[in-house]
Amino acid sequence: MRRNTMFYQYVMIYFLLGVVFLLVIFLVVLNMQFKLFYASKNKLRILEYHSISTNGFADQITIKKETLIAQFEYLKVNKYQTLWLSDVETMLKNKQSLPSKSIVLTFDDGFLDNYTELYPLLKEYDFKAVLFVVLGKIGQKIDWGGKFINENDNMRLMNRVQLDTIGTHIELGYHTFKHDNYALLSLIEIESDLKLCQEVIDKENLNVFPALAYAYGGYYRKRGHEQKAFFDLLKKYGIRYGLRIGNRINVFPLKNQYEIQRIDIRGGDRFEVFKKKVRLGRKKLF
Repeated sequence: MRRNTMFYQYVMIYFLLGVVFLLVIFLVVLNMQFKLFYASKNKLRILEYHSISTNGFADQITIKKETLIAQFEYLKVNKYQTLWLSDVETMLKNKQSLPSKSIVLTFDDGFLDNYTELYPLLKEYDFKAVLFVVLGKIGQKIDWGGKFINENDNMRLMNRVQLDTIGTHIELGYHTFKHDNYALLSLIEIESDLKLCQEVIDKENLNVFPALAYAYGGYYRKRGHEQKAFFDLLKKYGIRYGLRIGNRINVFPLKNQYEIQRIDIRGGDRFEVFKKKVRLGRKKLF
């Protein structure tokens, strides 16, 4: 009888240890996904946007203006502080903590509507944003490999004068020369692309912060020799930060400055989904 009692006690102990182990694993995974147990000063949210419509149209990369206004209202009311990437770099260099509820608003490509619609909103809300420019397409119609060609002015990219004008509230960054996916290019082709980007910056005398948002989120993801060579190439051309997608909140100080994650905000996201992405980085556990 006593042996049976001891046996059941051991079983119960091992069972409880197993439950505790699984709980710890679950909390570790939860923290990796949502950064729940990090202090606010160690969490950097970077949101990814593209185009803004005024005609009610919305898709994966186009958000209705009224939706964007509602999102800006949410950020303002909840006291999120918008930063430029240059602000983040200053804090890194000075070993400062992030302000509470830090967020970076990023917009890819340089759509004309970012000048006509976004820029006035940023001034109204006193927000900052980062615009990743397709440097070989400034002032041109959008043509990503023959796609998205449209006579509508909103399908154009900002011109040189407009890029200068927005500088009070928008910081510029790199978004490749002609919107190529670096994951599909050789290192020689990527180097050629970076050279062309630098030529445009020098010729147009543009003030561009050395951060690159990978077009299509594409870069050399697999760790190893090729990825190191890719990151070394970025360093060679003065690129200090590389931004992917990833849909997670970044831990600050940044561990890998060439794999910074952004949270993809889509035009079709419901408001509750937007709030969840801002708070947690993503809307699903996996």
